[in-house]
Amino acid sequence: MSDRLLRLPIATKVLVANTVIVVMGAAIGTWLTATLVRLDPATDYLDLVLVLGSIGTILSVAVNHAVLRAAFAPLRALERTVSAVRRGDLTTRARRLATSDPSIDQLGDTLNGMLDELVTYRSRLRAMSSQVIRAQEEERLRIARELHDETAQALTSIAVHLRVLQSTSDLAQVRAGLSTTREITMAALEDVRKLAIELRPTLLDHLGLVAALEEHCRDCQQRAGIEVEFSVDSAKGRLHEQVELVIYRVAQEALTNVARHARARRACVRLVFELEQVTLTVEDDGVGFPAEPGGDDTQRLGLFGMRERVELVGGSIAFGRSPLGGARVIARVPHEAWQSSIPTSEYAHRQVMVAQPS
Repeated sequence: MSDRLLRLPIATKVLVANTVIVVMGAAIGTWLTATLVRLDPATDYLDLVLVLGSIGTILSVAVNHAVLRAAFAPLRALERTVSAVRRGDLTTRARRLATSDPSIDQLGDTLNGMLDELVTYRSRLRAMSSQVIRAQEEERLRIARELHDETAQALTSIAVHLRVLQSTSDLAQVRAGLSTTREITMAALEDVRKLAIELRPTLLDHLGLVAALEEHCRDCQQRAGIEVEFSVDSAKGRLHEQVELVIYRVAQEALTNVARHARARRACVRLVFELEQVTLTVEDDGVGFPAEPGGDDTQRLGLFGMRERVELVGGSIAFGRSPLGGARVIARVPHEAWQSSIPTSEYAHRQVMVAQPS
């Protein structure tokens, strides 16, 4: 019974305490008055009223102070928790007290849940930042190797051919050497072009999302040996540059996961332009996503990066099971979300915290 009384809301506790004070004060005052009048009818009633009023006031203030102090103790505990969080201590949590109000307990549980999510989010961001740095260094290493192994060797070969041609006077040999040099130059230009497209697809800037996705699906099919089917429904022109970039990167990351982790033979990429939103769906017939406790951490960070990208432009993303048997990624960006999305400069700055496709 006492536990139930302690768990009552603050307003009820104050009301109960004041009711007890009023009832007890009325009962005790009436009894004292009747007793004194019976013993001494000549008693000064004014003095009696003053004494009883003073006693009642003191008792009321004391009881209300004790009740309110106990009732507001959970709020003070919440205040201490918030102050600790403001100082940077994310390990602190709001504790339940015996005198706590149910609504205050709910507020504390909500605060604890937010802190748990914040800790998880910060740990993911730290892992994401580490992955970003690692991905940047790996990308630089890959570009350096390609420039050294392909472009640098091609340029060296061109220089050697030109040196040979410089010392010959045979016109037929000069023509043959120039033809060979031209072939080497064209091959080097093609390698540089492919490298540039991997870093930033020019089709996305010049021809838009549909053309860039179609080209990427074709390239993924050739490189990974997976049948990639691309379809588009109700395309009505260009989207905002932020949205086109986000959808392209999500499709790129999803297809990268398919090629590296899914062990799939077939993938489908579908882009649908609806009245209220743009929807991208990528699904495959592979093994699906890993179980939540285990699985590939790199893939999980890739999914987290996709979610971050989509949410930056006001969209949403869902991961699930595909009817083909593998994984399904569905990204939706409402029109009203990206039409009022963040400025391009701020978006580009915040993209530093989102990993490049792994």
